Amino acid sequence: MPVVTGHSYWNMRAFLLSAPVFIAGCYTYSPIEPGAARPGMGVRARISGGAAERLAPLLGTSATRQLTGELIDNEPGVMVVEVPMMVQADVGSSFQTLHQRVSISRGELVELEVRQLDGLRTVALVGSTAIVVGVVVIKALQGTSGGKANPGGGSPPETRVP
Repeated sequence: MPVVTGHSYWNMRAFLLSAPVFIAGCYTYSPIEPGAARPGMGVRARISGGAAERLAPLLGTSATRQLTGELIDNEPGVMVVEVPMMVQADVGSSFQTLHQRVSISRGELVELEVRQLDGLRTVALVGSTAIVVGVVVIKALQGTSGGKANPGGGSPPETRVP
């Protein structure tokens, strides 16, 4: 059975830990009319300064001019967006993701964009991931000899005629 060397293990681990960052790059945002947005869509809403000030205490951050989340309800005068927010857990230094639903009136909405899967980026990501994983697996299976000659080598095998 092949043994994964320490170096290969850390390369694979770093790659796997960075995968969510690359997967997030598979999406783009396109402008959409607020009336055309449907519940369940991933949206990014840019809101007015007054709305940002109103929502800042609710979301626990001052960076609320742009909200990214899932559209829950879309009525003619107001829309409800579920926004993920990171909060520190009660134990240790870990964080939890909680979801807060906020209402945004049409007058507070500056721009609305819908999240869409970008096919070209996704194909490029999957292809490059396959190549990197393939190279790591091949190197792990081949193993290395550390630059030393293989034991028993040296002279060519003898050929004897009976």
